[in-house]
Amino acid sequence: YVAFLKLFLETAEKHFMVGHRVHYYVFTDQLAAVPRVTLGTGRQLSVLEVRAYKRWQDVSMRRMEMISDFCERRFLSEVDYLVCVDVDMEFRDHVGVEILTPLFGTLHPGFYGSSREAFTYERRPQSQAYIPKDEGDFYYLGAFFGGSV
Repeated sequence: YVAFLKLFLETAEKHFMVGHRVHYYVFTDQLAAVPRVTLGTGRQLSVLEVRAYKRWQDVSMRRMEMISDFCERRFLSEVDYLVCVDVDMEFRDHVGVEILTPLFGTLHPGFYGSSREAFTYERRPQSQAYIPKDEGDFYYLGAFFGGSV
């Protein structure tokens, strides 16, 4: 996914929290492959080394664990808000401080306006992520979320 990082950072510099201090944290197992991108005033980038996994599914499943670990070690003392964005996303328009609330998520565009019956929630009762068929009003995208640290 490092291949997406240059475009991600370039579009973030144009549209994400412009005029505000931003600290980009890049989680990767490919430190040498991180491209150099010129950042604006008050903006910085830190590359955080994480364990390599063979399957993208394993990376996805461990994401919250990695975020939590770095929260305790770094983020709590360095930032007020954490915005988690998948690196294969591209910013196309303004994203500003108006999104910064204690907890926020993004509605999944593929399910926007759909009924709850269409949502691909976990439906196995034995799962800790189980959501009954008569519950759940929204389906969120895992690629853009955050909140206060």
